[in-house]
Amino acid sequence: MNKKIGVIFGGKSPEHEVSIESAKTVCSVLAGSGFEILPIYVPRSGGWRLVPLKALLSGSALAGPVIEPSFAGACFVKKNGACVRPDAIFPIIHGSTGEDGALQGLLELLEIPYVGCGVAASAVGMDKVISKDLAALDGLPVLPHVVVRAHQRASMGPLLTEAGRLGFPLFVKPVGQGSSVGVSKVKNLSALRPAVLNAFRFDTTVMIEKGVDRAREIVCGVLGSREGAEASVCGEVVPKGKHEFFDYDAKYLDNDGMQFLLPAPLSAGISARIRKLSVRIFFALGCSGMARVDFLVDPKDEKKVYFCEINSLPGFTSHSLYPRLWEKTGLKPERVLRKLVAIGDRSMSARRRLNTARK
Repeated sequence: MNKKIGVIFGGKSPEHEVSIESAKTVCSVLAGSGFEILPIYVPRSGGWRLVPLKALLSGSALAGPVIEPSFAGACFVKKNGACVRPDAIFPIIHGSTGEDGALQGLLELLEIPYVGCGVAASAVGMDKVISKDLAALDGLPVLPHVVVRAHQRASMGPLLTEAGRLGFPLFVKPVGQGSSVGVSKVKNLSALRPAVLNAFRFDTTVMIEKGVDRAREIVCGVLGSREGAEASVCGEVVPKGKHEFFDYDAKYLDNDGMQFLLPAPLSAGISARIRKLSVRIFFALGCSGMARVDFLVDPKDEKKVYFCEINSLPGFTSHSLYPRLWEKTGLKPERVLRKLVAIGDRSMSARRRLNTARK
Protein backbone atom coordinates (compact mmCIF):
# COMPACT_ATOMS: atom_id res chain seq x y z
CA MET A 1 0.00 0.00 0.00
CA ASN A 2 1.39 3.39 -1.00
CA LYS A 3 2.40 5.74 1.79
CA LYS A 4 0.16 8.80 2.03
CA ILE A 5 2.08 12.09 2.20
CA GLY A 6 0.28 15.28 3.20
CA VAL A 7 1.97 18.29 1.63
CA ILE A 8 1.10 21.49 3.53
CA PHE A 9 1.65 24.70 1.57
CA GLY A 10 0.57 28.35 1.25
CA GLY A 11 0.44 30.00 4.65
CA LYS A 12 0.25 33.48 6.10
CA SER A 13 3.62 34.65 4.87
CA PRO A 14 5.04 37.02 2.23
CA GLU A 15 6.41 33.81 0.66
CA HIS A 16 2.91 32.39 0.06
CA GLU A 17 3.25 32.25 -3.72
CA VAL A 18 6.73 30.73 -3.53
CA SER A 19 5.33 28.01 -1.27
CA ILE A 20 2.70 27.12 -3.86
CA GLU A 21 5.39 26.71 -6.52
CA SER A 22 7.49 24.56 -4.17
CA ALA A 23 4.45 22.40 -3.43
CA LYS A 24 3.90 21.78 -7.14
CA THR A 25 7.41 20.37 -7.49
CA VAL A 26 7.30 18.34 -4.26
CA CYS A 27 3.88 16.85 -5.06
CA SER A 28 4.80 16.05 -8.65
CA VAL A 29 8.08 14.32 -7.72
CA LEU A 30 6.59 12.39 -4.79
CA ALA A 31 3.62 11.26 -6.88
CA GLY A 32 6.02 10.10 -9.57
CA SER A 33 7.90 8.13 -6.91
CA GLY A 34 4.81 6.11 -5.98
CA PHE A 35 3.48 8.07 -3.00
CA GLU A 36 -0.19 8.99 -2.61
CA ILE A 37 -0.34 12.78 -2.26
CA LEU A 38 -2.74 14.77 -0.09
CA PRO A 39 -2.22 18.48 -0.94
CA ILE A 40 -3.27 20.63 2.03
CA TYR A 41 -3.60 24.32 1.15
CA VAL A 42 -3.40 27.02 3.83
CA PRO A 43 -4.96 30.25 2.49
CA ARG A 44 -3.84 33.58 3.92
CA SER A 45 -7.39 33.95 5.26
CA GLY A 46 -7.13 30.68 7.21
CA GLY A 47 -9.20 27.51 6.94
CA TRP A 48 -7.05 24.64 5.70
CA ARG A 49 -8.33 22.89 2.58
CA LEU A 50 -7.71 19.47 1.08
CA VAL A 51 -7.35 20.26 -2.62
CA PRO A 52 -7.15 17.93 -5.65
CA LEU A 53 -3.63 17.23 -6.85
CA LYS A 54 -4.65 18.00 -10.43
CA ALA A 55 -5.88 21.45 -9.42
CA LEU A 56 -2.57 22.28 -7.77
CA LEU A 57 -0.42 21.04 -10.64
CA SER A 58 -2.56 22.71 -13.31
CA GLY A 59 -2.72 26.07 -11.55
CA SER A 60 -6.50 25.86 -11.11
CA ALA A 61 -8.39 27.37 -8.18
CA LEU A 62 -7.22 25.84 -4.90
CA ALA A 63 -10.63 24.83 -3.57
CA GLY A 64 -11.66 21.82 -1.54
CA PRO A 65 -13.19 20.70 1.76
CA VAL A 66 -12.06 22.45 4.92
CA ILE A 67 -10.11 20.17 7.28
CA GLU A 68 -9.08 20.60 10.90
CA PRO A 69 -6.48 18.80 13.03
CA SER A 70 -7.72 16.10 15.38
CA PHE A 71 -5.25 15.62 18.21
CA ALA A 72 -7.11 12.59 19.51
CA GLY A 73 -7.04 10.82 16.17
CA ALA A 74 -3.65 11.91 14.82
CA CYS A 75 -5.40 13.00 11.65
CA PHE A 76 -7.33 15.81 9.95
CA VAL A 77 -11.12 15.83 9.99
CA LYS A 78 -13.53 17.13 7.34
CA LYS A 79 -16.75 18.89 8.31
CA ASN A 80 -18.69 15.70 7.56
CA GLY A 81 -16.60 13.85 10.13
CA ALA A 82 -14.47 11.89 7.65
CA CYS A 83 -10.89 11.41 8.78
CA VAL A 84 -7.90 12.20 6.55
CA ARG A 85 -4.90 10.33 7.93
CA PRO A 86 -1.50 11.02 6.29
CA ASP A 87 1.34 8.63 7.06
CA ALA A 88 3.71 11.60 7.00
CA ILE A 89 3.64 15.34 6.39
CA PHE A 90 5.87 17.38 4.10
CA PRO A 91 5.54 21.00 5.28
CA ILE A 92 6.59 23.39 2.54
CA ILE A 93 5.28 26.69 3.93
CA HIS A 94 8.22 29.08 3.69
CA GLY A 95 8.67 31.91 6.16
CA SER A 96 6.58 32.81 9.20
CA THR A 97 4.10 30.25 10.62
CA GLY A 98 5.57 27.48 8.47
CA GLU A 99 9.33 27.57 8.88
CA ASP A 100 9.61 29.10 12.34
CA GLY A 101 8.50 26.15 14.48
CA ALA A 102 4.80 27.06 14.69
CA LEU A 103 3.66 24.44 12.18
CA GLN A 104 6.18 21.93 13.48
CA GLY A 105 4.69 22.30 16.97
CA LEU A 106 1.25 21.47 15.63
CA LEU A 107 2.58 18.38 13.88
CA GLU A 108 4.32 17.28 17.09
CA LEU A 109 0.99 17.48 18.92
CA LEU A 110 -0.62 15.44 16.15
CA GLU A 111 2.22 12.90 16.41
CA ILE A 112 2.41 12.62 12.63
CA PRO A 113 5.92 12.14 11.19
CA TYR A 114 7.05 15.18 9.23
CA VAL A 115 9.91 16.26 7.03
CA GLY A 116 12.50 18.75 8.19
CA CYS A 117 13.69 20.42 11.36
CA GLY A 118 11.87 20.17 14.66
CA VAL A 119 10.34 22.99 16.69
CA ALA A 120 13.48 24.37 18.32
CA ALA A 121 15.77 24.14 15.28
CA SER A 122 13.10 25.70 13.04
CA ALA A 123 12.61 28.63 15.43
CA VAL A 124 16.34 29.15 15.90
CA GLY A 125 17.11 28.85 12.20
CA MET A 126 14.43 31.40 11.32
CA ASP A 127 15.84 33.95 13.77
CA LYS A 128 18.86 35.52 12.06
CA VAL A 129 20.24 36.91 15.33
CA ILE A 130 19.98 33.74 17.41
CA SER A 131 21.35 31.54 14.62
CA LYS A 132 24.34 33.87 14.17
CA ASP A 133 24.97 33.94 17.92
CA LEU A 134 24.91 30.13 18.13
CA ALA A 135 27.17 29.87 15.08
CA ALA A 136 29.64 32.24 16.73
CA LEU A 137 29.57 30.19 19.94
CA ASP A 138 30.51 27.16 17.85
CA GLY A 139 33.48 29.05 16.41
CA LEU A 140 32.04 29.91 13.00
CA PRO A 141 33.05 33.28 11.55
CA VAL A 142 30.23 35.86 11.47
CA LEU A 143 29.97 39.56 10.70
CA PRO A 144 29.12 42.10 13.44
CA HIS A 145 25.60 43.49 13.70
CA VAL A 146 23.29 45.78 15.65
CA VAL A 147 19.73 44.78 16.60
CA VAL A 148 16.77 47.20 16.73
CA ARG A 149 13.62 45.94 18.45
CA ALA A 150 10.08 47.30 18.13
CA HIS A 151 10.11 49.09 21.51
CA GLN A 152 13.29 50.94 20.42
CA ARG A 153 11.83 52.14 17.15
CA ALA A 154 10.92 55.66 18.31
CA SER A 155 14.37 56.29 19.81
CA MET A 156 16.66 54.26 17.60
CA GLY A 157 19.02 57.13 16.73
CA PRO A 158 21.90 55.91 18.92
CA LEU A 159 21.54 52.38 17.54
CA LEU A 160 21.71 53.71 13.97
CA THR A 161 24.84 55.66 14.89
CA GLU A 162 26.35 52.52 16.40
CA ALA A 163 25.53 50.59 13.24
CA GLY A 164 27.08 53.30 11.09
CA ARG A 165 30.37 52.82 12.94
CA LEU A 166 30.52 49.24 11.59
CA GLY A 167 31.22 50.73 8.17
CA PHE A 168 29.29 50.65 4.93
CA PRO A 169 27.74 48.90 3.16
CA LEU A 170 25.27 47.62 5.72
CA PHE A 171 22.48 45.13 5.19
CA VAL A 172 19.18 45.71 6.97
CA LYS A 173 17.13 42.55 7.52
CA PRO A 174 13.85 41.59 9.20
CA VAL A 175 15.09 39.00 11.70
CA GLY A 176 12.37 36.40 11.10
CA GLN A 177 11.78 36.47 7.35
CA GLY A 178 13.22 34.43 4.49
CA SER A 179 13.70 34.87 0.73
CA SER A 180 15.32 38.28 1.32
CA VAL A 181 11.89 39.78 2.09
CA GLY A 182 12.39 43.34 3.38
CA VAL A 183 16.18 43.20 3.03
CA SER A 184 17.97 46.38 1.92
CA LYS A 185 21.57 47.22 1.09
CA VAL A 186 22.49 50.57 2.64
CA LYS A 187 25.46 52.59 1.42
CA ASN A 188 25.27 55.67 3.68
CA LEU A 189 23.86 56.81 7.01
CA SER A 190 21.02 58.87 5.52
CA ALA A 191 19.53 55.76 3.92
CA LEU A 192 19.71 53.68 7.08
CA ARG A 193 16.57 54.86 8.90
CA PRO A 194 14.24 54.38 5.88
CA ALA A 195 15.65 50.89 5.37
CA VAL A 196 15.03 49.98 9.02
CA LEU A 197 11.47 51.33 8.87
CA ASN A 198 10.85 49.28 5.74
CA ALA A 199 12.15 46.15 7.49
CA PHE A 200 9.78 46.82 10.40
CA ARG A 201 6.91 46.29 7.96
CA PHE A 202 7.76 42.58 8.00
CA ASP A 203 8.99 41.89 11.55
CA THR A 204 9.17 43.34 15.04
CA THR A 205 12.94 42.91 15.21
CA VAL A 206 15.46 44.22 12.67
CA MET A 207 19.14 43.38 12.27
CA ILE A 208 21.65 45.82 10.80
CA GLU A 209 24.61 43.76 9.66
CA LYS A 210 28.01 44.86 8.42
CA GLY A 211 28.31 43.91 4.78
CA VAL A 212 31.12 42.73 2.57
CA ASP A 213 30.95 44.92 -0.51
CA ARG A 214 30.24 42.85 -3.62
CA ALA A 215 30.55 39.72 -1.50
CA ARG A 216 30.51 36.37 -3.23
CA GLU A 217 27.33 34.56 -2.15
CA ILE A 218 28.10 30.88 -1.63
CA VAL A 219 25.41 28.33 -0.79
CA CYS A 220 25.62 24.71 0.36
CA GLY A 221 22.91 22.12 0.98
CA VAL A 222 22.85 19.78 3.96
CA LEU A 223 20.89 16.53 4.12
CA GLY A 224 20.71 14.20 7.12
CA SER A 225 19.99 13.97 10.82
CA ARG A 226 21.77 13.95 14.17
CA GLU A 227 23.02 10.48 13.31
CA GLY A 228 24.89 11.85 10.31
CA ALA A 229 24.63 14.54 7.65
CA GLU A 230 26.25 15.31 4.32
CA ALA A 231 26.93 18.53 2.50
CA SER A 232 26.33 19.09 -1.19
CA VAL A 233 28.76 20.75 -3.54
CA CYS A 234 28.94 24.52 -3.14
CA GLY A 235 27.19 26.85 -5.53
CA GLU A 236 27.69 30.56 -6.15
CA VAL A 237 24.86 33.02 -6.72
CA VAL A 238 25.93 35.89 -8.97
CA PRO A 239 23.36 38.74 -9.10
CA LYS A 240 22.92 40.29 -12.53
CA GLY A 241 21.66 43.56 -13.94
CA LYS A 242 20.26 46.01 -11.38
CA HIS A 243 20.57 43.55 -8.50
CA GLU A 244 23.49 44.22 -6.16
CA PHE A 245 22.67 41.13 -4.09
CA PHE A 246 20.37 38.11 -4.33
CA ASP A 247 17.18 39.94 -3.34
CA TYR A 248 13.55 38.80 -3.63
CA ASP A 249 13.14 40.21 -7.14
CA ALA A 250 16.26 38.44 -8.38
CA LYS A 251 15.05 35.18 -6.83
CA TYR A 252 11.48 35.12 -8.03
CA LEU A 253 10.49 38.00 -10.32
CA ASP A 254 13.40 38.61 -12.68
CA ASN A 255 14.10 35.63 -14.94
CA ASP A 256 17.51 37.09 -15.67
CA GLY A 257 18.22 38.34 -12.13
CA MET A 258 21.04 35.98 -11.31
CA GLN A 259 23.48 33.40 -12.58
CA PHE A 260 24.00 30.23 -10.57
CA LEU A 261 27.47 28.72 -10.84
CA LEU A 262 27.63 24.98 -10.11
CA PRO A 263 30.00 24.11 -8.68
CA ALA A 264 31.16 27.40 -7.24
CA PRO A 265 34.55 28.47 -8.65
CA LEU A 266 36.42 28.07 -5.37
CA SER A 267 39.70 26.39 -4.58
CA ALA A 268 39.33 22.78 -3.41
CA GLY A 269 40.42 23.71 0.10
CA ILE A 270 37.91 26.54 0.55
CA SER A 271 35.10 24.46 -0.94
CA ALA A 272 35.85 21.63 1.49
CA ARG A 273 35.99 24.09 4.37
CA ILE A 274 32.58 25.58 3.54
CA ARG A 275 31.04 22.10 3.27
CA LYS A 276 32.41 21.21 6.72
CA LEU A 277 31.18 24.51 8.17
CA SER A 278 27.71 23.80 6.72
CA VAL A 279 27.45 20.48 8.54
CA ARG A 280 28.78 22.08 11.73
CA ILE A 281 26.10 24.78 11.78
CA PHE A 282 23.46 22.15 10.90
CA PHE A 283 24.43 20.22 14.04
CA ALA A 284 24.98 23.33 16.19
CA LEU A 285 21.39 24.46 15.58
CA GLY A 286 19.98 20.96 16.09
CA CYS A 287 18.71 20.65 12.53
CA SER A 288 17.27 17.52 10.94
CA GLY A 289 16.27 16.66 7.40
CA MET A 290 17.42 19.51 5.24
CA ALA A 291 18.87 22.99 5.25
CA ARG A 292 20.62 25.37 2.92
CA VAL A 293 23.47 27.29 4.50
CA ASP A 294 24.49 30.64 3.02
CA PHE A 295 27.95 32.16 3.30
CA LEU A 296 29.59 35.42 2.27
CA VAL A 297 33.10 35.29 0.82
CA ASP A 298 35.32 38.33 0.43
CA PRO A 299 35.82 38.85 -3.33
CA LYS A 300 39.41 39.95 -2.68
CA ASP A 301 40.33 37.02 -0.44
CA GLU A 302 38.39 33.73 -0.62
CA LYS A 303 39.88 32.67 2.72
CA LYS A 304 37.63 35.24 4.43
CA VAL A 305 34.42 33.24 4.77
CA TYR A 306 31.47 34.34 6.92
CA PHE A 307 28.32 32.45 7.91
CA CYS A 308 25.33 34.50 6.74
CA GLU A 309 22.18 32.53 7.51
CA ILE A 310 20.54 29.11 7.39
CA ASN A 311 17.34 28.21 5.58
CA SER A 312 15.75 25.22 7.32
CA LEU A 313 13.01 24.85 4.70
CA PRO A 314 14.58 25.83 1.37
CA GLY A 315 12.56 26.33 -1.77
CA PHE A 316 11.72 23.38 -3.98
CA THR A 317 10.58 25.18 -7.11
CA SER A 318 11.89 24.07 -10.49
CA HIS A 319 14.68 26.66 -10.25
CA SER A 320 15.37 26.57 -6.49
CA LEU A 321 18.95 26.26 -5.32
CA TYR A 322 18.65 23.33 -2.88
CA PRO A 323 17.51 20.62 -5.32
CA ARG A 324 19.98 21.88 -7.93
CA LEU A 325 22.85 21.65 -5.44
CA TRP A 326 22.02 18.02 -4.70
CA GLU A 327 21.47 17.10 -8.33
CA LYS A 328 24.96 18.40 -9.09
CA THR A 329 26.23 16.33 -6.14
CA GLY A 330 24.63 13.21 -7.61
CA LEU A 331 21.22 12.98 -5.91
CA LYS A 332 18.17 13.55 -8.08
CA PRO A 333 15.14 15.30 -6.49
CA GLU A 334 13.18 12.06 -6.06
CA ARG A 335 16.03 10.51 -4.02
CA VAL A 336 16.36 13.65 -1.91
CA LEU A 337 12.64 13.66 -1.15
CA ARG A 338 12.59 9.95 -0.33
CA LYS A 339 15.50 10.43 2.07
CA LEU A 340 13.70 13.35 3.74
CA VAL A 341 10.52 11.30 4.28
CA ALA A 342 12.57 8.43 5.74
CA ILE A 343 14.45 10.78 8.10
CA GLY A 344 11.13 12.24 9.29
CA ASP A 345 9.78 8.75 10.00
CA ARG A 346 12.87 7.80 12.02
CA SER A 347 12.80 11.05 14.00
CA MET A 348 9.16 10.62 15.03
CA SER A 349 9.72 6.94 15.87
CA ALA A 350 12.58 7.93 18.18
CA ARG A 351 10.43 10.53 19.97
CA ARG A 352 7.56 8.06 20.38
CA ARG A 353 9.89 5.73 22.29
CA LEU A 354 10.55 8.38 24.94
CA ASN A 355 8.79 8.16 28.28
CA THR A 356 5.82 10.49 28.73
CA ALA A 357 5.45 9.68 32.45
CA ARG A 358 7.94 9.54 35.31
CA LYS A 359 7.63 5.74 35.69
